Amino acid sequence: MIPLLIALVVAGVATGVWQVQRRKRVGGSRRIAIDPFTISDPWRRHVQAALAAQRRYRDIVRDVAPGPLRDRLTSIGGQVDHAIEECFVVARRGDELDDTLRRLDVPSLDRQLQRATDDATTSSLSAQLAAAGRVRSAREDTDARLRMQVTRMGELTALAAEVSVGTDNTEMLGTGVGDVVTELEGLRLALQELQTPRT
Repeated sequence: MIPLLIALVVAGVATGVWQVQRRKRVGGSRRIAIDPFTISDPWRRHVQAALAAQRRYRDIVRDVAPGPLRDRLTSIGGQVDHAIEECFVVARRGDELDDTLRRLDVPSLDRQLQRATDDATTSSLSAQLAAAGRVRSAREDTDARLRMQVTRMGELTALAAEVSVGTDNTEMLGTGVGDVVTELEGLRLALQELQTPRT
C-alpha cells in the first residue's frame, strides 16, 4: 500500500513539473482563445490586424529552410504569439471601457446637472461626470497605445521577411518583438489597476 502511495505522489509531482515546464516553453502562460468578433470596433480591428501580422509571420517562417535561422525565427514566433494574446486581452478591456461609458450615459448626466437645484445632486452628478472623464481618458490612451503596438507588429513582420532571405537582423527582430510584448503587458497591467465606476 505504501509503495503504491509513494508511486502516486511521485507521478503527481512529475506531472506538475512537466506542466510547469510546458507553460514555460509556450511563453509562461496558458493559451487563450482569441475571437475578435466577441468585441466591438475599434478593438476588433486592432485584434484582426494583429492576427493578420501573426499569420504573415508564420507564413514567412514556414517558407524558411530547416536550420538555425528557422529555429531562431520559430523561437521569436513564440513571443509573437504572446504579443497577440496580450493584444486581445487589452482590446477586450478597452471594449469593456466603451461599455462602461455607454452605461454612464454622459449626455444624460450633463442634462441632469444643468437641471440640478441642490448641492447634493450637483455634487453627485459632478463626481459621476469626473469618473466618466477618467474612463474616457483611459479608453483613448488604450486605443492609441494599442494601435501603435499593432502597427509595430506589422513593421516587425516586414523585418522578419528581410531576415528570412538572409539579412542578419535576427537580434533586432527578437528585441523588437520583445519590446512589443513588454509594452502590451504594461498596458494590460495598467488597465487591471484601473478602477471603473459602478453603474
